[in-house]
Amino acid sequence: MLKGSLSHYSPLSQLMMSLLVVVGSFMLCMFAGSILAYLIFDVNIFTDTTSLDINGDAVNVSVLKFYQSVYSTGMFIIPPFIIAWLLNNRALNYLFLDRKFSTYQFLLASITIVIALPAINLLASINSHLQLPEFLSGVEQWMRHSEDQAAIITKKFLAMETPFDLFVNLILIAVIPALGEELLFRGVIQRIFSSMTKNVHWGIIITAFLFAALHMQFFGLLPRMAMGILFGYLLVWTKSLWVPILAHLINNGMAVCMSYFINKGKIPEDIEQFGGNHAGIWASGLISLSILALLLFRLYRLRERQSE
Repeated sequence: MLKGSLSHYSPLSQLMMSLLVVVGSFMLCMFAGSILAYLIFDVNIFTDTTSLDINGDAVNVSVLKFYQSVYSTGMFIIPPFIIAWLLNNRALNYLFLDRKFSTYQFLLASITIVIALPAINLLASINSHLQLPEFLSGVEQWMRHSEDQAAIITKKFLAMETPFDLFVNLILIAVIPALGEELLFRGVIQRIFSSMTKNVHWGIIITAFLFAALHMQFFGLLPRMAMGILFGYLLVWTKSLWVPILAHLINNGMAVCMSYFINKGKIPEDIEQFGGNHAGIWASGLISLSILALLLFRLYRLRERQSE
């Protein structure tokens, strides 16, 4: 019987097995997605590549969003449950999905994400000014090109006219990534690296780096890594994956909602850059970090009390 049969494997073997599961699930889901795209949208991606060309005039954003959901499901949501099933007799327990959590923890995590925004924007500003050595100029040009492509995709994805468009993007950009990325990175990979290094802090840091690197945006590496570290400690201190999932959801959901209301002229455009693009960048960032430290210390102390 396969359930829990790989629990005795070494952390490195578990990591390799996890990668195989992720790749296999991704390929199967993308194949199924190609068939569904043909049936639903009448688009054959093997013969009609222009429909997926983000720079082309014939790009079909609906198909791109569909493939984004298929990609996220196949790579992030399905694999963690398969991996957990193979590594543990209680898959939900392995993924920290059956752990009790308090409303107070949820509230603290929610406030933490909002308070962290100026600090994250400060890191993003610092990151945007980083330059690679001259001998890596070609790599830097490739990175900047990747950033430009990502910006184009984001802009087209976040073009929302109706409340239904907002709802679709909240599911696609907030709910699915928050659930999937936390399941895979914090639920599986962080546990494996913590076991491999025999140090929970290294497990969090390594996983946060991989989490940031996966987005293939060098000039957003620092803020994403910081967010990954924050999500990692939220899991360690609360023992429930639902807490970092909620925090991740709020972070992504705020970005989507702000974009929608900015496009509607309901809120000023520069609100997205709060703490990241004005004269008080360092002041707002440091104030944010100070309050964030107090909130995180409160969460840490709450964990200590629960363990007593």
